[in-house]
Amino acid sequence: MKNKKRWLLIGVAILIAGLLIGSKVYMDKQQEAKVRQEEMIEVVKSEEAKKVFEEGLKNLDSKALTSEGVIQNYKIDYGSIEQNPMGGIMVDLIINHDSKLKVYNSLNKSQPSGRLKNSGGGNSFELEELLELRQGD
Repeated sequence: MKNKKRWLLIGVAILIAGLLIGSKVYMDKQQEAKVRQEEMIEVVKSEEAKKVFEEGLKNLDSKALTSEGVIQNYKIDYGSIEQNPMGGIMVDLIINHDSKLKVYNSLNKSQPSGRLKNSGGGNSFELEELLELRQGD
């Protein structure tokens, strides 16, 4: 009977140790993800990223960010920021305070200069329609 209790106690101790180690690893990964998210937000907020965003908007609409443009203003959707599995940062821009009008960006550092560049993305269907209507004028 003593032998059974000893093995049961050893089993419980191993289980508790496994749970403690697992929760520590989980908490470390959560903290690491939080730090990574904060770093990505800082990049997206940077003056360099602002230049990349505005250059891209002006490529879409030559009168962007003026009262004559289809794209009059933009706001970064901080909830959309995530790491691109292929590298870089994915972030959406909300156009003219309308959550249906979006520009999707993928920011990367170019090699070898290390400067930020927009390496892909696209636009929402609604924004595409607005831009096409303006081109028809």
